[in-house]
Amino acid sequence: MSSLKSLVNEPPIDHAELLARLRFSLDDPAVAGEEHAERVAKAFDALRAGTRGKSMRVSARLMPTLHSVVREACERLLLPDEPETYIEQSAELNAFAVADGKRSFIQINSAMVNLLEPEELGAIVGHELAHAGYRHSARQGADESNTVGLLLDRERSRAQEVSADRVGLLAVSDPIFALRAELKMASGLGARYLTPDIDAFLEQLVAEDTDIDAVWEDASTHPSFKFRFWAQRHFLESDLYRSLKGLQGGRPFAAVEAEIEDRFLGIGSGMAFRATADALHEALAWLGMLAVAAGDGHVTDVERAALVELVGRIWADDACAYARRHGLKAVERRARETLAPLRYGGVRTRQRLEQALAELIERAGAKDRAAALQAIVDEALRH
Repeated sequence: MSSLKSLVNEPPIDHAELLARLRFSLDDPAVAGEEHAERVAKAFDALRAGTRGKSMRVSARLMPTLHSVVREACERLLLPDEPETYIEQSAELNAFAVADGKRSFIQINSAMVNLLEPEELGAIVGHELAHAGYRHSARQGADESNTVGLLLDRERSRAQEVSADRVGLLAVSDPIFALRAELKMASGLGARYLTPDIDAFLEQLVAEDTDIDAVWEDASTHPSFKFRFWAQRHFLESDLYRSLKGLQGGRPFAAVEAEIEDRFLGIGSGMAFRATADALHEALAWLGMLAVAAGDGHVTDVERAALVELVGRIWADDACAYARRHGLKAVERRARETLAPLRYGGVRTRQRLEQALAELIERAGAKDRAAALQAIVDEALRH
């Protein structure tokens, strides 16, 4: 398979390949089992039935301008079939897309249609087509009582918005329309009161102090408007974007992506990062206990020393004490419970865990237990 670097100057062959190139590095593809897919399909049917009952479907005869917006966005995004699109009478500035892997539909609230010019609305349609194409709505979310999982779920949702914003930029003839839509959406003001001067807003961003430890962002499903605007402007500088628009030059996409990723991970107060780190450390302590302990749960001085080297003295002491009082079955149960929230993390979280587990097994001399430990991890992380 060709690398992304080699594909930069080649036109995408279809909608799926275009989306694959634009996907943000921290927006992991959905992987779900057959049972979850069935639940998603049933939920899709219910949502579409509800939407049809309270909204008006866009058609060439009834809403020719809106129909043209949808059709042109689909053409630019190499999407052969237009999804069902509905307009709901609502004062809320909102739109959403739902997909089950085979079908999709979009709903746009009337307030958004009335606020934006048709060219600007094309970016919103592209954004929602991205959510449908990436199957973002098919991801299984964390339970509200699962604090760690919820933080990771929110972070994943924010990453999805970065991907969708990029697709919105490609859905319009000029990215200025997408950026103008962002300004109008953020302010709620139309052309009567707002001059969509992009440079003026960028100067305002530079002049304003950056929020430090913005805890409210940790719980948000969407990045802040300032970050989204910055990330889109940054992406426009990449050679990937420029090549997709038939232009030359631009900064290497890998460098641009790394800068966006670094700033993205600095959103909020880092609660998701800290929660992930804590869960990883604790899970490795329990897995390390299972790796070094004898079958009867007794931990020798040599095994304890190995565990200290692997996970640190405090974690090792606590794990040893727990194993002595409750046994290895209880340790295994604790490992599964601690691992469970990490299923809502991304591929990188899984990779960190896999690498640490491999090192743990190697250093503990527990290759005979590798399969059993891996099975515990695989089951705990399975959606």
